[in-house]
Amino acid sequence: MKRIRIFVLFLAFVIAAPTLLHAQIIKGEVFAGGILSQVDGDECYGFKRIGVHAGAGALIPLTSWMDVGLEVLFSQKGAYKRDTLVSNSTYPYAYNLRLNYVEVPLMLYLTDKDAVSFGIGASYGRIVYLNEQNNHISTGIGLGDGQLHWKDAEHADRLPDITHVTDINDLSTIVHNTYADTIGIAEVIDNSTTYRANDFNICADLRVRLWEGLHAELRYQYSLRPIRTRMFYSDAALTQPNQIRQQYNNTITLRLVYIFNERRSKANKESMKQ
Repeated sequence: MKRIRIFVLFLAFVIAAPTLLHAQIIKGEVFAGGILSQVDGDECYGFKRIGVHAGAGALIPLTSWMDVGLEVLFSQKGAYKRDTLVSNSTYPYAYNLRLNYVEVPLMLYLTDKDAVSFGIGASYGRIVYLNEQNNHISTGIGLGDGQLHWKDAEHADRLPDITHVTDINDLSTIVHNTYADTIGIAEVIDNSTTYRANDFNICADLRVRLWEGLHAELRYQYSLRPIRTRMFYSDAALTQPNQIRQQYNNTITLRLVYIFNERRSKANKESMKQ
């Protein structure tokens, strides 16, 4: 019975598909631009990492003023600072983080007077390249869960869960309750040495038509969950942790968008109204 229902639905789709495709012509898109990015929570302030943004996508018309967009993008993100990385430190510390992602945003666009579009949606990203340098020396960081861990990995399953601790005082209490009061955090806790491979973002767009199918677009994105949880220290030897911070991608993208089939799609909508 279930197979019969599936077959009937498939047959109905095959019959209706030509009419649907005639009514809604999918518009193709290509993107090229640049990204200004920072990683909130890394002690490096400002959108100082400049990256490349490029890709392609499709716009599926829902109404004369509403479209759904699906994109596949390459985006270079990260952080950059030339002076100090460690909070409350007095020594110079250069920092350079590169996070290259392949992203798949799903957007809903609302268009006003066929000239200005407002978009909102969500994006899934996967890291395809990662490099982090402190003072021009690679840290050897990799991909993983991006969390703090006990150094005693052999007995980690019997130790308190610290993966959701975000306050240094709470972590200190856990350490002191687990070990002797004389043991410090840095002696028993490993700082996170990984970034999460997957990143989920909220996206907001403003798109303005420049000429026929050419548009300029400004996009803002922010991570919905931390890409890493990290301890920061007050000394160069990294023995005195003073805070825990969760890190998030924070980006501004300015790009040019060229849309194919716009005239045909618009003419098709008008003909369907007659």
